[in-house]
Amino acid sequence: MDDPRASVHSLTRRTLGPVKPVKPAPTYVARRMRPEEAFRATLSDCLAQITANAATLRTGRSVEGLHQLRVAFRRLEVALGAFGREFGQEWLEDLRGRAKILSGRLAPARDLDVFVEKLMTGKPRSGVGDGLLALRARAEEARDLAWAAAAACVQAGDFELFLDDVAALAASQLPLTRDHRLPRTAARMLDRQARRVKKRGRIARSEEEGDMHRLRIALKKLRYTAEFFAPLYPKGEVSAYLKKVRALQNHLGDLNDVANVRSVVGDVVRETARKKDDDGAMRFAAGAMVGWYGAQVPGAIKQALKRYEKFERVTPFWTT
Repeated sequence: MDDPRASVHSLTRRTLGPVKPVKPAPTYVARRMRPEEAFRATLSDCLAQITANAATLRTGRSVEGLHQLRVAFRRLEVALGAFGREFGQEWLEDLRGRAKILSGRLAPARDLDVFVEKLMTGKPRSGVGDGLLALRARAEEARDLAWAAAAACVQAGDFELFLDDVAALAASQLPLTRDHRLPRTAARMLDRQARRVKKRGRIARSEEEGDMHRLRIALKKLRYTAEFFAPLYPKGEVSAYLKKVRALQNHLGDLNDVANVRSVVGDVVRETARKKDDDGAMRFAAGAMVGWYGAQVPGAIKQALKRYEKFERVTPFWTT
């Protein structure tokens, strides 16, 4: 297999010049590949995206760079989990667990970015006075600390060791499966992800926030797996299907952002109380914001479930 691209992640540890956020690139897979080759190509693509976006954090604060870095980690987690299960290689779960830990260290900065830049620009505004300004100031302080932690994460030794381990696996020739037919492997993996979505969709009819969150995660895994294998199928059919998956996933993502207001505001208020820098007006504004956004959740859930019902009727491209 000759992959025309290279993922020399060690170069991104250096300051090579201006760096920009990098979105996922189509995985270099072909029907003639063996499943192990497709797995290694997927690892290389995930690694390339991780290292490129980590470089943006080493040179300054890049909101989009952080977002794409977390996307890259999630794609890697899905690849390790999906291929690991298909190959019966349980030891890959250890690598996936390490990816989740590193991604978790980046989560607070991303959550606070969304809260400050997106959610605080919405309602409520009337009746909260200076309390909302105080809440924003506290949230921005918390965001600065979270960003410092994110920058430290990508500079840490365990981050570099993790990248080295992923790079070594991507370059290895370890025998991982006896099945040499990639199209059959891809269809099996996609079917598995689609069944998980259907299961989560049935449970989500409870209209509980936690069940909607798990449906969103299942859709994300289906989407990334579909993107991994997209080059194996007709482009038009894949694009149409992925467009519908992304639309539903984005709607559920907005719902998740709203649902997260409670935890983000709670953390900010608790930290303020810990520092004995309490502010009654800020607490009132915090409560008003949690209440206002909380009131939006039931309606947003019903709308999301309607969208999901439409998505259920879409024919998967790998079964046509």
